[in-house]
Amino acid sequence: MISFDVGETMKFNLRSAGLLVLDGRILFQRFADRDWWFLPGGRVEMMEDSHTAIARELTEEYGWTVKDRKLKLVVESFFRLDGRDFHEIGMYYRIEAEEDIQPVDGEFAGKEENLVSKWIGIGELESHKIVPGFLKDADMMRELLFADTVKQLVYRG
Repeated sequence: MISFDVGETMKFNLRSAGLLVLDGRILFQRFADRDWWFLPGGRVEMMEDSHTAIARELTEEYGWTVKDRKLKLVVESFFRLDGRDFHEIGMYYRIEAEEDIQPVDGEFAGKEENLVSKWIGIGELESHKIVPGFLKDADMMRELLFADTVKQLVYRG
């Protein structure tokens, strides 16, 4: 995976994330021992493009096959987590799965034991603890999801 330490207090990540939207709800996940939500995805492997990485991650985490993905957002994030400073490049894709997925209410488990998932309505994003924080902006999310362009963002959270 493309993730490396820079000294003892800093880390760099290259991450690919998916925006899977069904019935006005976006799929989020969290670690079972944490209280904040993030988009499905993960770190890109060496010699793997981010386009392929999000498909691999969705299969690993849910067993679903991605039939279509479109890059919507490139984010350079700077944040602090567990006493470390992170610099992360995130490639955010709007994705569609081949399977006929029906969103469920409440939390549910995927294939990875340490992850809990939940479909969150676009209008309900602000009421959840979501990281990075810009993902809580319902207007921006609607714009991203339906625009034909790719947006670039620098986020310090």
